[in-house]
Amino acid sequence: MASSTPFWLPVRRGLGRVRRSCGVDTFDVFGRAVRPEDAEFLAPSGYRFGWATPDEIHACDEYHTELDAGERARGVARLGFDHRAVIVHHGATAVFTMWVNPRNINTPGGIKRRLHADQVFIYKAFTSPEHRGKSLYKAGMAFVLADLAQRGLRELIGYAHVDKSVSRKGLARLDFTTKGRYWRVFAPGFEFVRPSRELRASFPLALAPSGVLDATAIPSAPV
Repeated sequence: MASSTPFWLPVRRGLGRVRRSCGVDTFDVFGRAVRPEDAEFLAPSGYRFGWATPDEIHACDEYHTELDAGERARGVARLGFDHRAVIVHHGATAVFTMWVNPRNINTPGGIKRRLHADQVFIYKAFTSPEHRGKSLYKAGMAFVLADLAQRGLRELIGYAHVDKSVSRKGLARLDFTTKGRYWRVFAPGFEFVRPSRELRASFPLALAPSGVLDATAIPSAPV
């Protein structure tokens, strides 16, 4: 009995898989200078903002924070390397997390470059599906800016893929401006990352990747 599947369909599916495994990603790195007025932070009504403890990270629910058991363990390990996590509770439930690296811009599969001593880098923000549209991402950045203002630091650094419109709008609303971009070219068995001249000038010290930070293989070098 003849197959009802067109002969060309498997070929098209195979070509689709090849296209998805090859490409060019473009990311922009943004900066926002700390201002005196940033020291005042007012949390949105009904939400409690704070710096996460290891116990609070362990208690996060995957649905509301995207942190499964492995990510929770890696998160607690990052806290041990002086990373910090903004955590937002609605009642007893954590509904938003945003991570802060005090030393480096370090993006998965992308770049790792040393920050200046008066900068920090935000990454890996996630809002619960039930609490989107409440400006928690913008408020999370304002919470970090308030902390930087109170500690006398100069600048908050973030990044976003060119297609991440929500992240980019959040950065734009707080007057972040570009500090350069980088491109990631990838294919099966091949990956190449190219920072722009502007980005290299803003952050001249490039560092070797520190690998995956997990609960069983914690690198000896700062992440």
